[in-house]
Amino acid sequence: MKPLLAICILFINTLCYAQTADAAFKKGQTKYDAKDYKGAIQDFTKAITLNPKYAAAFYYRANCKQKTEDYKGAVDDYTKSIKLKPTADAYTNLGRSKYLLLSFSGTQEDYKAIIADYTKAIELNPKDTAAYLNRGITKDFLKDYIGSIDDFTKLCEISPKNGEGYFYRANAEDKADKKEAACEDWDKALELGETRAQPLKAKNCNQ
Repeated sequence: MKPLLAICILFINTLCYAQTADAAFKKGQTKYDAKDYKGAIQDFTKAITLNPKYAAAFYYRANCKQKTEDYKGAVDDYTKSIKLKPTADAYTNLGRSKYLLLSFSGTQEDYKAIIADYTKAIELNPKDTAAYLNRGITKDFLKDYIGSIDDFTKLCEISPKNGEGYFYRANAEDKADKKEAACEDWDKALELGETRAQPLKAKNCNQ
């Protein structure tokens, strides 16, 4: 009888901790939606303290840290989130946080590791537009213009109304000496409201 009682007490305690962790997480989400990222971090931290395997709490705390430019902290939390529950969004944001943390000062291997994070995100979600966009930007930084064009093309296929895809593809095409294609894409980007294309089109294309 005593072992059964001990098991029941343990179950009740575990359930109470889980409910308390969920309550803290929900408070954090409310603050996150209100853009109170510092307050949200406190609540997500409480949820993690009560339930160290709370993958969503690590993920949202990482989001808060990314938005407050604590990129190292974001990388750590996205990594923990992925270990508990791998998701495409977590891999995409992990890659993005690493990219921002490096601030254009990393090695080629650092950036290849970032590309690997985006690739993993795409494996988990082949329609992850953010992963294609950011992988394309990273490839462009490494001067792999053909590879970046491929990623931006895929982005345009998945989200044809996304002017960003055409804008970045035009930039890569320009660097790859595909001037005519670049001008067409800057024009398309402008049509879709991507105003950053205007000065580039004016400078590089015949009117």
